[in-house]
This record gives sequence, structure tokens and C-alpha cells, in this order.
Amino acid sequence: MGKRKNRSRAMCLAAKRRGKGPNPGDDDGAAAGASAPLNTQRTTFEDDGEDAKEETEAPTPQAAPVVVPVRTNPRPMRMMTHFEDYYRRQRILPDDEWDTFLQHLRKPLPVTFRMSEMASHRHGVAEALSEGKDFLKPQQTMYDDKGRLVPPPKRLEWCNGWQLGCDKMSLKFSRQSALHSTQRWLVKYNSTGVLTRQAVDSMVPAAILQVEPHHRVLDLCASPGSKTTQLLEAINVNNGGGGGGAGVGTAPTGCVIANDINPRRCYFLVRRCAALGAATQALMVTNHHAQWFPNSGVPLAALPPQNPRACAGGGLQWPLEAPLAPPATREALHAPCDPTAPKGATPGGVGRYPEGVYDRIICDVPCSGDGTLRKNPQIWSEWRPEFAIGLHTLQLRIAQRGAALLKVGGYMVYSTCSFNPVENEAVVAELITRCGGSLEIVDASDRVRGLQRRPGMTSWKVVTMVDDHVVEYPSFDDSQQESVSVGLRRKFDRSMWPPKRGGVTSLGKRIKGPPLERCMRLMPHDQDMGGFFATLLKKVAPMPGPEPRKSGVARAMAAESGGSSGGARVKPGVDGGTGAGPGLGGVVGGIPRSVAEHLYAPANTQVIAALAEEWDMDTDGFSTLLAPNLFTRSEKNRALTYLSPGVVDQCVDAAGAARIKCVWSGVRVWERRGTAVGERGEREEAGPGVDGEASTSAGDDAVAGTVFPYRLTQEGAVIVARHAGQRRRLALPARDLRQLLKELGQDVPFKSLTPAVAAAARAMSSGSCIVELRLSGGGGGRIDEACPPIAVEVTPEQTLRVEWRFRRGLEGAPKAAASAILRRLDAAST
Repeated sequence: MGKRKNRSRAMCLAAKRRGKGPNPGDDDGAAAGASAPLNTQRTTFEDDGEDAKEETEAPTPQAAPVVVPVRTNPRPMRMMTHFEDYYRRQRILPDDEWDTFLQHLRKPLPVTFRMSEMASHRHGVAEALSEGKDFLKPQQTMYDDKGRLVPPPKRLEWCNGWQLGCDKMSLKFSRQSALHSTQRWLVKYNSTGVLTRQAVDSMVPAAILQVEPHHRVLDLCASPGSKTTQLLEAINVNNGGGGGGAGVGTAPTGCVIANDINPRRCYFLVRRCAALGAATQALMVTNHHAQWFPNSGVPLAALPPQNPRACAGGGLQWPLEAPLAPPATREALHAPCDPTAPKGATPGGVGRYPEGVYDRIICDVPCSGDGTLRKNPQIWSEWRPEFAIGLHTLQLRIAQRGAALLKVGGYMVYSTCSFNPVENEAVVAELITRCGGSLEIVDASDRVRGLQRRPGMTSWKVVTMVDDHVVEYPSFDDSQQESVSVGLRRKFDRSMWPPKRGGVTSLGKRIKGPPLERCMRLMPHDQDMGGFFATLLKKVAPMPGPEPRKSGVARAMAAESGGSSGGARVKPGVDGGTGAGPGLGGVVGGIPRSVAEHLYAPANTQVIAALAEEWDMDTDGFSTLLAPNLFTRSEKNRALTYLSPGVVDQCVDAAGAARIKCVWSGVRVWERRGTAVGERGEREEAGPGVDGEASTSAGDDAVAGTVFPYRLTQEGAVIVARHAGQRRRLALPARDLRQLLKELGQDVPFKSLTPAVAAAARAMSSGSCIVELRLSGGGGGRIDEACPPIAVEVTPEQTLRVEWRFRRGLEGAPKAAASAILRRLDAAST
């Protein structure tokens, strides 16, 4: 209490009584008080209370005011973070832009989304844009809950997207009617796949690749899946999904292989892509280390003679002793070297890096992630430059593997969500050097017109933080000094330092450095987005690779010296042929290999025959287009999955497809009744054969007149409608179809339908059927634009029921899809 800070008036009066305050009768004190300078930062109180009168016996001048100091908090100086200190040294921006740059990094990201480009969503996109025109192109100014101006949305032409003027939290919890309506509009059309919420920077890799429906695309580090869905939409851009031969466009011949190292993230990726429905017929999700992703075009050492088709999923099981590769393959491998072959070629012309099998590849590698500061603000306190140094080698290995898997003439995007040149330009420069002229950097600015970009850096520094002190290493040799810790020394690599610039040396030798200025750097304050780096690379020649060692060739020849016929066997624990091991089960490296958990095997022929008879399939189209692409993951054929021709060719029929560890692929077309969760009671209703083998009971159930044991899925209806006959088709008018969709999952009696539809339904046996919309006016066709084919159950109780099943996490998808069809029906009737 000795201090005079923050005192109340009573405390000041008490101090006067004790004689510590100024004496009212003292002229010197009064004069001193009068001459004291006025402090505007202090509060004064007048002593006009009763206690003050008691202290003065005679009339005296009014006492001097009591001065009470007020505590002030001067504005502290802003401390420069490690992040700012490091990147100021790297000179990623001019000095006059740093304040704007840091301000944007501390603001949340605005909401961005892109509209679907698939033909099957064409009418949904038109409906969404028509409904959202009031807030996509507002006629009046909008404000948020705090009264701040909300900028109008911006059109992103290069990705068919939009950027709103507010962040997701302001949009989600806003009480303003305009913003609240925008949030409901986004949720409504995002659940049906018409639009996809995605950050602007995440749209760049797929946009500059310019994927076409016939391309084979690989996403090496795919999770969480926003770029994968963008690739799938590009593959299915002409696939209308219609049935009966009247659909818009054709099925895609390409495919998308989405890979991730973490199985849990793989299943999250599956759930993300499943929202696209039948478009997943061209998708396969795999689980591999990106730097070791297998090349499905390289033949295995051996294939089982009873099943020469190398099914995806890791292999089949047969006796441990597997046959060798065909004689032609072995002769090619051991043929004399061609003197005209490129450096590193093996006997028979097979290069050190075999020919690539993908037309487009995305290498969005793991990175330090400092470009995502607007989404992950905790990085401010956790960031250190050593993160980039520790990831550089892994990033380079992933990029080099991607280049090896790329076809000559194909394109690959290397990208990170980081500002650090050690993760960006340093990796690209070293990749160009290691590939020996087979890769070149392409200027992709013309592919994303309207996107503000900055050129790549050509010089940078390698810096670390040691005890919060900046340590710079001018060269690799400086990083290997004894003063540097052993653990940090091991993280450095020569490829982290800038390459030599192009020009002419003092000896007159011309050096051509990599054109790193063609790389794309995206800054947050340029277009109100996150930080990003992307480089478009083109493969112009095969990768040479190092020369094969003689010891390896000698071992391969010794392994086959025991026999030369196609029926020869490999001893357990010995790799044969190409040295890749049996691959399809058996022994690999001396360790028995079990059957893969995720395996897609061809569907049983008897099941396929029963389905063809039940659905009155077109013989030519069914036998050539649908039946060869039906696969199962169960010995009892519990579900039949359709894989597109591109997936089958790339991951099933390819010579080395058995190396691929598949997590999920294709579209589930038929599923066996009673096998889903909550359907145990249906086994008794479905008759005999449900609990038995499908290969022997499917046809018997159909003949016996009971419910056919396989149910058609909603996604499968789009595919089956192209080949199914008229036996299990129902053409409904808009009135009946509207009634079915409004009572989703409930039984609709035949008597409530129109007489013609009720009569056709009674003539049909119980089981699944395809419902189509009949043209108004009594026409016999259907309106593809308003209604896709729908799978409906015909029950023994003479009712129709729409069963729309969903994956976990997509509980609202069935209702949203039905509502979208109902809106189109209402629009067509008006």
C-alpha cells in the first residue's frame, strides 16, 4: 500500500490524516502544488468531504487536489518470429510487401468452391447457379454480424470456381439473412456433388495438368482427396451416366489411381470420393509408400498358369514353388546389350527405369506446411527451418519416383504448401539434374489464366536456428564442420543449395542451369489465398539411370540355370526371372507371403450367367463391356463391383498389377441380400441359397420364383441401365416417381400408382428393377435430363420401395439426391 498506484478516494483521505499528504496551510506546499506541471494521465479528486473540514480549524484556501496516477500499458514492440526472420533472409518478397503479407497470414481463408464439370451434373449446376444468383452476383451491399463490409464473390474462370468475401466461421454462424442463405445453399448442393468446397491453391495442380477422359492419372499423395475428386470429374467430364443407350456422352477409358501411405487416410479418401457416385468406376485407392509405388507395367517373375490375370490387390495364393516367367521374357532379359541403347540399359533393351505407365501424375509431397498458416495458426509457434531440411530427401525421392512412372510425353506436377525454397526449387533443380535431361520445366501460366503467380526463386540460403540464433551455411562443406551437431549434419544434402546459374564460365564453357523462374509461387496477399508452390514438368525422354552391376546380372542368370522351360519351378526363397520375386503369394525374400487382404478377383461365371438371365442382358454388350469388368472381394460373391476398362487395364490385366495393394475401387453394382448391416432378418425371407454358395444357388433362386438373391444399388443402376433389357424396367410418369421419392425407404402399394404402372409391376417378379421417367403426353421414352435411372425394389407384398443405401459419413446423401430429382421434376412440370 506504500505505492500511490490505483488508490481509491478513501485511501487518499486516510493518507492525508496520517500527515503524508500536502499541508493545506503550508504556502510553500501550495505554491509547489500550483507550480507543478499538469499531468493529463492522472485523475484528480476534490477534497470537499466532511473529513477535510474537521482537519482545518480556521478558514484556509482550498486544499490542493490529490493526484492519483493511472496505470498505463505502453504498446510493446512486436517481436519478429522465427518464420519472419527466416523468410526475410530468403527474400521471398520485397520489403515493402511484408506488412501486407503478414496481415493476410493472420486472417482466415475465404470460402471457395468449384462447380462440377461432369455431364451428369450439368443440369444440377445450372439449377444451383440459378438459385444462387442473388448472392453470387448481389445487387446490394452485404455486411456481416459485426457490421463489416463483405466483398462480393469473385469468379475463378480457370477452375470454374467462386471465391466468397467471408470466411467459413463468419458464414456458418452468421445471423444475416443473405449470409445464412448462402451457407444453406452451399450445404444443399455440396451433398449432391454439384459443387465441391476446396481451397484455391489446392485446385492448381489438377488445373495445370489438363486431364482428359483417356488419361491414366496417378495421385501419389492423395489424402484428403480434394484434388482426387477434381481429377475424377475431369475423367468423367463426358460421362452422362445415363442408361439404355440414351445417356449423355460415353464411359471414360482413363482412370485415377489415388495413393496414400496411411490406411486410415485411405478410407477417408474413399468416403470423400464416394460422394461422386458412379464416377468412382474409374477410381482405385491404394496404400503404398509414395517413393516405392510399384510400376504395374513391369512383368512379375512368375504368374500362376491357372490364372494368368494378375488381379489387383497384392496377389493370389498357390503353392510356394511358382513357375518362371515365359521363355520369351527370359530370353529378352538375357539377350546381349544393344550398343545403341541408352546408358543404363539392361540386356534386351530394358532400362534401369522401366517405361512409365501414367499420362499425368500429381506429386503433392509432404511438406512443412507453412503455407497453410491461415488454416493452421498453431504453426506460428511450432515452425522451425529444420522441418524443411528433414523433409527434403523424402520429397526428392517421391518426385523421382513419379518421374520414373511417367510416360514419355506425359506431364507431372510437383507441388507443396510451403514457402521454403529448400522444399521447392531445390527439389526441382536436383530432380532435373538426376533425370539426366529427361525432364524439363514447362511454363504453365497460360493454363491458369487469371491466377496471379510469381516466378520461382533462383537463389536462396540454407539456414537453421540453434538456440534461437540464426546460423547460415554458405556451402555443404560448412554444414559438415565439427561445430555442427552430428544429428543435424546428417540431415544436410548437397542438393539443398542453389544450382549453378546458367552462363559462360571463365574458361569459356557454357553452363545451362534449370529455368527455375518457370515455377509458380502463389502468395496469400496476391489473391487472398494460402501459400503454394507448383511446377509443371514434362518427360521428354526415357530416364537413363545408372549402369547395372555385373553381380546382379550374374545372380539372375544363375537363378535360371536350373531350367529353361515355362513349367520350371523356383526354389523357395530364391527370386527368379527379373528378380522381383513371385509377387503373387508364395515366398518373397525367403519370407512366406500371405494372401492379400484387399483383392479384386473376377466374379463367378455362374453368378454372372444368372444375372444376365434375370436382367435380360444384351448378349453382345453385356459379354464384352459389363461382364469382363465385374469383380468381387469375397469367395461367396457377396458384392459385385464394376471397374472401368481403364482401371482393369492399368491395375488388373497389367503384367505387374499384382504388386498393387488396393484398398477400394469401382462401383458396387449388385450386393447379396442379407449381408449388409441390419439385414440378418432378410435371410429367411430371401429363400434358400442366401446362406449357401452363390455360385450354385443364384440361378436356382431365380427359377424357383423367390426373391432374386442380388439387390441392385443406386450407383449400379446407372451402369446396368446401359445393358439391361425390358424385363426389369418400369417407365413411370412424373406423378408416380414423385410419390416414390417423397416416401423414400417406405412401401408404396401398387394400387396407389397409375393403372398401367400397377399392371406392369404385378407382372414382374419380386426383386430389383430399374425405374425411368416417362415422357409427358404418353410418350414411351424418358427424360434423361430430369431423372437418372433409379433402383427400386418390387416386394412380394405388391409394393414398390426405393432403398437408397449410403456409406458412413454420407448419411444425408440419399435424401439430398432424392430432393434434387424432385426439384427437377417440379421444374419440368412448370
